[in-house]
Amino acid sequence: MASFEKLRIAVVGAGFMGRLHARSIAESEIASLAGIVDPVEAAGREAAALFDTHHLASVEDALGRSDIDAFVVAVADRQHQVAIPILEQGKPVLLEKPMAHDLDAAKRIAAAARASDARLMVAHILRFDPRYVQAAERIRAGEIGDPIHASSGRLTVRDVGLRMNGTSSVCFYMGVHDVDILQWLSGKNVTTVFARAAGTLMASLGVDSEDAVFSICEMEDGMVGTLHCGWSLPSDMPTGIWARSEVVGTKGVVDVDVRDHGLRVMGPRGWRLPDGLHWPEVNGRLAGDLREEIGHFVAAVRDDRPFVISVEEALRAVAVNDAILKSVRSGRRETVADWRL
Repeated sequence: MASFEKLRIAVVGAGFMGRLHARSIAESEIASLAGIVDPVEAAGREAAALFDTHHLASVEDALGRSDIDAFVVAVADRQHQVAIPILEQGKPVLLEKPMAHDLDAAKRIAAAARASDARLMVAHILRFDPRYVQAAERIRAGEIGDPIHASSGRLTVRDVGLRMNGTSSVCFYMGVHDVDILQWLSGKNVTTVFARAAGTLMASLGVDSEDAVFSICEMEDGMVGTLHCGWSLPSDMPTGIWARSEVVGTKGVVDVDVRDHGLRVMGPRGWRLPDGLHWPEVNGRLAGDLREEIGHFVAAVRDDRPFVISVEEALRAVAVNDAILKSVRSGRRETVADWRL
């Protein structure tokens, strides 16, 4: 596409992730924030004022402007179809993970991008975490031989499940990270799953959601993997991300432990392990994985280069989650549906 000084990006969604993206763009040296799109006027105007930009009531309003080059879509996963009219106009889109709440919806988004030849990147932020990136590179370099089994999972505090209040499955809000990690690190696709859910805590709190989901995965070439995700930890846990991934190979092991970012703070509320990598504030600006993700999206669009994650890989993660939830409901081993375009 034509070159320009800064990519002018509108953010769809004025919630937690939308505001993080908006701030990252507003502070970018290669992008500018062209507006906040949110149908809830109070939330949209508040976010727009915070970042000194325009509030737009709808995607249709935003598409009618000539001063917007691209979009970040950061709304709830069940609302990701809002990306379709943007893609149909050929505009580049950075779409928050998961790609959608089920495979059918994700395929409709992918089809819109393909039909208009629009650039689409799904924001799997851990593709920009140096720990996971180095793990993938070392496995690809053959340092542990051929992968034979792997595990990946994360838990967060129950406050997150309460905040989501049944609007998304823990598999899609949390677990999609590890579904991608398991397959990305190992280089093998998940073919079948057998899953079980714990569902006591959220039900007792009046939330229609699983507490946690545990899965055994059969993978290509005889490899086996396990996945787990949950929002069941006590509210006073020192960190909101209790995660670990491991790949065992014929010659060695790669182990990624991200529960501690290296900074520990002891105060009146006990120990805290602050975020030091995903979106920490450093010298008054957002840094870390989110900033790298935005920078990569902008540079790839500007220079017409591939994204670090393909649309097919994002579809794959949704397909595995669909199979996991289907297995939870059926009580049986389920096959992962064909996710390929």
